[in-house]
Amino acid sequence: MHSTWRGIVAGLLALAALAAAPALQADDSNCLMCHRDQAAKGFGLRAHGLGADPRGEQAAIGCTDCHGASEAHAASPGAAPDFTFHGEQAGAGDEACLSCHSDAGLGHWAFSEHAGSDSGCVACHSLHTPTDPIQEAGGEFAVCTSCHQQEKHGQMKFSRHPMQEGLVKCSDCHAPHGGAAMNGLVQPTVNETCYQCHAEKRGPFLFEHEPVQDDCTHCHAPHASVNDQLLTARQPFLCQQCHIASRHPGTLYDDDRLGGRDINIIGQSCTNCHSQVHGGNQPVNSAFRR
Repeated sequence: MHSTWRGIVAGLLALAALAAAPALQADDSNCLMCHRDQAAKGFGLRAHGLGADPRGEQAAIGCTDCHGASEAHAASPGAAPDFTFHGEQAGAGDEACLSCHSDAGLGHWAFSEHAGSDSGCVACHSLHTPTDPIQEAGGEFAVCTSCHQQEKHGQMKFSRHPMQEGLVKCSDCHAPHGGAAMNGLVQPTVNETCYQCHAEKRGPFLFEHEPVQDDCTHCHAPHASVNDQLLTARQPFLCQQCHIASRHPGTLYDDDRLGGRDINIIGQSCTNCHSQVHGGNQPVNSAFRR
Protein backbone atom coordinates (compact mmCIF):
# COMPACT_ATOMS: atom_id res chain seq x y z
CA MET A 1 0.00 0.00 0.00
CA HIS A 2 2.74 2.44 0.95
CA SER A 3 4.65 1.77 -2.29
CA THR A 4 1.46 2.41 -4.27
CA TRP A 5 0.96 5.79 -2.60
CA ARG A 6 4.62 6.65 -3.19
CA GLY A 7 4.15 5.91 -6.89
CA ILE A 8 1.05 8.09 -7.07
CA VAL A 9 2.76 10.97 -5.27
CA ALA A 10 5.81 10.69 -7.52
CA GLY A 11 3.62 10.77 -10.59
CA LEU A 12 1.70 13.82 -9.37
CA LEU A 13 4.95 15.66 -8.63
CA ALA A 14 6.27 14.89 -12.10
CA LEU A 15 3.03 16.12 -13.71
CA ALA A 16 3.15 19.28 -11.60
CA ALA A 17 6.71 19.97 -12.72
CA LEU A 18 5.69 19.40 -16.33
CA ALA A 19 2.74 21.76 -15.96
CA ALA A 20 4.93 24.44 -14.38
CA ALA A 21 7.53 24.23 -17.13
CA PRO A 22 7.34 26.45 -20.23
CA ALA A 23 5.36 25.19 -23.18
CA LEU A 24 7.16 22.30 -24.85
CA GLN A 25 6.96 21.05 -28.39
CA ALA A 26 4.48 18.33 -29.23
CA ASP A 27 7.18 15.68 -29.63
CA ASP A 28 8.65 16.70 -26.25
CA SER A 29 5.27 16.18 -24.63
CA ASN A 30 4.99 12.74 -26.20
CA CYS A 31 8.45 11.79 -24.93
CA LEU A 32 7.81 13.15 -21.45
CA MET A 33 4.70 11.02 -21.09
CA CYS A 34 7.17 8.26 -20.23
CA HIS A 35 10.27 10.25 -19.29
CA ARG A 36 8.61 12.10 -16.43
CA ASP A 37 11.88 12.14 -14.50
CA GLN A 38 13.30 14.61 -17.03
CA ALA A 39 10.40 16.98 -16.39
CA ALA A 40 10.91 16.64 -12.65
CA LYS A 41 14.63 17.48 -13.03
CA GLY A 42 13.75 20.76 -14.70
CA PHE A 43 14.42 20.01 -18.37
CA GLY A 44 11.81 22.57 -19.39
CA LEU A 45 13.78 25.34 -17.67
CA ARG A 46 16.84 24.94 -19.93
CA ALA A 47 17.38 26.39 -23.39
CA HIS A 48 16.78 22.97 -24.94
CA GLY A 49 13.31 22.86 -23.46
CA LEU A 50 12.16 26.46 -23.86
CA GLY A 51 10.92 26.23 -27.42
CA ALA A 52 11.74 28.84 -30.05
CA ASP A 53 14.12 31.69 -29.20
CA PRO A 54 12.00 34.88 -29.04
CA ARG A 55 14.88 36.79 -30.64
CA GLY A 56 14.59 34.58 -33.70
CA GLU A 57 18.12 33.26 -33.32
CA GLN A 58 17.15 29.65 -32.77
CA ALA A 59 14.24 27.49 -33.81
CA ALA A 60 12.43 25.36 -31.28
CA ILE A 61 14.38 22.31 -30.11
CA GLY A 62 12.64 19.05 -29.34
CA CYS A 63 13.81 15.74 -27.96
CA THR A 64 14.07 14.27 -31.45
CA ASP A 65 16.36 17.08 -32.61
CA CYS A 66 19.05 15.64 -30.34
CA HIS A 67 18.06 12.00 -29.93
CA GLY A 68 16.98 11.45 -33.53
CA ALA A 69 13.58 10.38 -34.82
CA SER A 70 14.04 7.14 -32.84
CA GLU A 71 11.01 5.51 -34.45
CA ALA A 72 11.92 2.08 -33.12
CA HIS A 73 12.20 3.50 -29.62
CA ALA A 74 8.83 5.23 -29.89
CA ALA A 75 7.22 1.99 -31.03
CA SER A 76 8.99 -0.12 -28.42
CA PRO A 77 10.45 1.73 -25.40
CA GLY A 78 12.85 -1.17 -24.85
CA ALA A 79 14.74 -0.16 -28.01
CA ALA A 80 17.44 2.50 -27.63
CA PRO A 81 16.96 5.91 -29.30
CA ASP A 82 19.14 6.80 -32.27
CA PHE A 83 21.57 8.73 -30.02
CA THR A 84 21.90 7.93 -26.32
CA PHE A 85 24.78 10.36 -25.59
CA HIS A 86 26.48 8.01 -23.17
CA GLY A 87 28.52 4.84 -23.19
CA GLU A 88 29.95 3.76 -26.53
CA GLN A 89 27.87 6.32 -28.43
CA ALA A 90 29.20 9.33 -26.49
CA GLY A 91 31.45 10.56 -29.28
CA ALA A 92 28.85 9.94 -31.97
CA GLY A 93 26.39 12.15 -30.10
CA ASP A 94 28.69 15.14 -30.56
CA GLU A 95 27.46 15.46 -34.12
CA ALA A 96 23.99 16.31 -32.84
CA CYS A 97 25.44 18.99 -30.54
CA LEU A 98 27.67 20.48 -33.24
CA SER A 99 24.78 20.76 -35.67
CA CYS A 100 23.65 23.77 -33.58
CA HIS A 101 26.72 24.71 -31.53
CA SER A 102 29.00 25.78 -34.37
CA ASP A 103 30.44 29.06 -33.08
CA ALA A 104 34.09 30.03 -33.49
CA GLY A 105 35.02 28.64 -30.07
CA LEU A 106 34.39 25.11 -31.33
CA GLY A 107 36.52 25.40 -34.45
CA HIS A 108 39.25 23.17 -32.99
CA TRP A 109 36.96 20.64 -31.30
CA ALA A 110 37.54 17.84 -33.82
CA PHE A 111 41.29 17.91 -33.09
CA SER A 112 41.06 18.50 -29.34
CA GLU A 113 42.23 16.05 -26.68
CA HIS A 114 38.70 15.75 -25.30
CA ALA A 115 37.31 14.77 -28.69
CA GLY A 116 40.23 12.38 -29.22
CA SER A 117 39.45 10.60 -25.97
CA ASP A 118 35.81 10.05 -27.03
CA SER A 119 34.65 11.89 -23.93
CA GLY A 120 31.79 13.56 -25.73
CA CYS A 121 29.99 16.77 -24.86
CA VAL A 122 27.89 15.12 -22.16
CA ALA A 123 30.99 14.00 -20.26
CA CYS A 124 31.27 17.62 -19.07
CA HIS A 125 27.85 19.17 -19.74
CA SER A 126 24.55 18.29 -18.04
CA LEU A 127 21.62 18.83 -20.39
CA HIS A 128 18.48 17.74 -18.55
CA THR A 129 19.05 19.58 -15.27
CA PRO A 130 17.98 23.14 -14.38
CA THR A 131 21.62 24.29 -14.51
CA ASP A 132 24.83 23.05 -16.08
CA PRO A 133 27.35 22.67 -13.21
CA ILE A 134 30.37 23.40 -15.39
CA GLN A 135 28.88 26.78 -16.30
CA GLU A 136 28.09 27.71 -12.71
CA ALA A 137 30.41 29.66 -10.41
CA GLY A 138 32.71 27.22 -8.66
CA GLY A 139 31.35 24.22 -10.55
CA GLU A 140 33.99 24.01 -13.24
CA PHE A 141 36.74 22.75 -10.95
CA ALA A 142 34.61 19.85 -9.69
CA VAL A 143 33.67 18.77 -13.21
CA CYS A 144 37.20 18.99 -14.62
CA THR A 145 38.84 17.22 -11.69
CA SER A 146 36.42 14.31 -11.92
CA CYS A 147 38.89 13.19 -14.61
CA HIS A 148 41.97 15.32 -13.91
CA GLN A 149 42.70 13.86 -10.49
CA GLN A 150 46.32 15.02 -10.30
CA GLU A 151 45.24 18.66 -10.43
CA LYS A 152 42.62 17.97 -7.75
CA HIS A 153 45.21 16.45 -5.42
CA GLY A 154 47.52 19.40 -6.10
CA GLN A 155 45.08 21.68 -4.31
CA MET A 156 46.30 20.16 -1.05
CA LYS A 157 49.82 21.44 -1.62
CA PHE A 158 51.35 24.43 0.11
CA SER A 159 51.53 26.70 -2.94
CA ARG A 160 48.78 26.61 -5.55
CA HIS A 161 46.51 28.55 -7.82
CA PRO A 162 43.20 28.95 -5.91
CA MET A 163 41.15 26.78 -8.26
CA GLN A 164 39.24 24.96 -5.56
CA GLU A 165 37.82 28.28 -4.37
CA GLY A 166 36.82 29.22 -7.90
CA LEU A 167 39.11 32.28 -7.96
CA VAL A 168 41.00 30.74 -10.87
CA LYS A 169 39.16 28.55 -13.37
CA CYS A 170 40.60 25.83 -15.56
CA SER A 171 39.22 27.65 -18.60
CA ASP A 172 41.19 30.79 -17.68
CA CYS A 173 44.24 28.99 -19.05
CA HIS A 174 42.89 26.04 -21.04
CA ALA A 175 40.45 25.99 -23.95
CA PRO A 176 38.27 22.95 -23.15
CA HIS A 177 36.99 22.71 -26.72
CA GLY A 178 40.48 22.72 -28.20
CA GLY A 179 42.78 25.40 -29.52
CA ALA A 180 45.75 26.06 -31.75
CA ALA A 181 48.26 26.13 -28.87
CA MET A 182 49.93 23.24 -27.08
CA ASN A 183 48.00 21.75 -24.14
CA GLY A 184 44.88 23.51 -25.37
CA LEU A 185 45.99 26.85 -23.94
CA VAL A 186 43.83 29.89 -24.55
CA GLN A 187 46.85 31.88 -25.78
CA PRO A 188 49.51 30.87 -28.33
CA THR A 189 52.24 30.36 -25.71
CA VAL A 190 52.58 29.55 -22.01
CA ASN A 191 53.91 33.03 -21.27
CA GLU A 192 51.09 34.82 -23.06
CA THR A 193 48.63 32.73 -21.06
CA CYS A 194 50.33 33.64 -17.76
CA TYR A 195 50.50 37.34 -18.70
CA GLN A 196 46.71 37.51 -18.72
CA CYS A 197 46.96 37.80 -14.93
CA HIS A 198 50.66 38.50 -14.35
CA ALA A 199 50.92 41.47 -16.69
CA GLU A 200 53.69 43.08 -14.65
CA LYS A 201 56.02 40.25 -15.72
CA ARG A 202 55.44 40.80 -19.43
CA GLY A 203 58.17 43.30 -20.24
CA PRO A 204 59.91 44.04 -22.49
CA PHE A 205 62.65 44.96 -20.03
CA LEU A 206 66.02 46.48 -20.68
CA PHE A 207 67.58 43.64 -18.70
CA GLU A 208 65.77 40.39 -19.28
CA HIS A 209 66.27 37.00 -17.66
CA GLU A 210 66.39 34.55 -20.58
CA PRO A 211 64.51 31.60 -19.03
CA VAL A 212 61.77 33.98 -17.87
CA GLN A 213 61.18 35.26 -21.36
CA ASP A 214 61.37 31.75 -22.78
CA ASP A 215 58.85 29.82 -20.66
CA CYS A 216 57.40 30.50 -17.20
CA THR A 217 57.30 26.78 -16.49
CA HIS A 218 61.10 26.60 -16.45
CA CYS A 219 60.77 27.80 -12.86
CA HIS A 220 57.08 27.65 -11.94
CA ALA A 221 54.63 24.76 -11.75
CA PRO A 222 51.35 25.94 -13.32
CA HIS A 223 48.94 24.18 -10.94
CA ALA A 224 50.52 23.58 -7.56
CA SER A 225 53.85 22.99 -5.83
CA VAL A 226 55.31 22.10 -2.45
CA ASN A 227 57.63 25.09 -2.84
CA ASP A 228 56.88 28.77 -2.31
CA GLN A 229 55.66 30.83 -5.29
CA LEU A 230 54.79 27.67 -7.25
CA LEU A 231 58.50 27.03 -7.84
CA THR A 232 59.44 23.69 -9.35
CA ALA A 233 62.33 23.36 -6.85
CA ARG A 234 63.38 25.31 -3.77
CA GLN A 235 66.14 27.86 -3.87
CA PRO A 236 69.11 27.82 -4.31
CA PHE A 237 68.79 24.47 -6.10
CA LEU A 238 66.37 25.90 -8.65
CA CYS A 239 68.75 28.68 -9.61
CA GLN A 240 71.76 26.38 -9.68
CA GLN A 241 70.14 24.19 -12.29
CA CYS A 242 71.51 26.87 -14.64
CA HIS A 243 73.89 28.98 -12.51
CA ILE A 244 76.57 26.48 -11.50
CA ALA A 245 80.38 26.65 -11.70
CA SER A 246 80.19 30.02 -13.39
CA ARG A 247 79.63 33.59 -12.25
CA HIS A 248 78.47 34.00 -8.65
CA PRO A 249 78.05 31.78 -6.76
CA GLY A 250 79.96 28.84 -8.15
CA THR A 251 79.54 26.69 -5.03
CA LEU A 252 76.98 23.92 -5.16
CA TYR A 253 75.11 24.01 -1.86
CA ASP A 254 74.81 20.49 -0.54
CA ASP A 255 73.61 18.82 2.63
CA ASP A 256 76.74 19.87 4.57
CA ARG A 257 75.75 23.51 4.34
CA LEU A 258 71.99 23.27 4.67
CA GLY A 259 72.15 23.56 8.44
CA GLY A 260 74.28 26.70 8.34
CA ARG A 261 73.36 30.37 8.38
CA ASP A 262 74.69 31.18 4.94
CA ILE A 263 72.61 33.91 3.28
CA ASN A 264 72.52 31.82 0.13
CA ILE A 265 70.57 29.17 2.04
CA ILE A 266 68.33 30.96 4.54
CA GLY A 267 65.40 33.29 3.84
CA GLN A 268 64.72 33.77 0.17
CA SER A 269 68.16 32.42 -0.72
CA CYS A 270 69.30 33.80 -4.09
CA THR A 271 66.47 36.32 -4.18
CA ASN A 272 67.75 37.88 -0.95
CA CYS A 273 69.88 39.91 -3.33
CA HIS A 274 68.62 39.08 -6.84
CA SER A 275 65.00 39.99 -6.18
CA GLN A 276 64.19 41.21 -9.70
CA VAL A 277 64.56 37.81 -11.31
CA HIS A 278 61.94 38.61 -13.96
CA GLY A 279 63.92 41.59 -15.28
CA GLY A 280 64.01 45.36 -14.96
CA ASN A 281 64.94 48.65 -16.58
CA GLN A 282 67.31 50.16 -14.01
CA PRO A 283 71.13 49.82 -14.24
CA VAL A 284 71.17 47.78 -11.03
CA ASN A 285 68.80 45.33 -12.71
CA SER A 286 71.66 44.12 -14.92
CA ALA A 287 72.31 41.60 -12.13
CA PHE A 288 68.53 41.37 -11.41
CA ARG A 289 69.02 43.19 -8.13
CA ARG A 290 66.63 45.79 -6.77
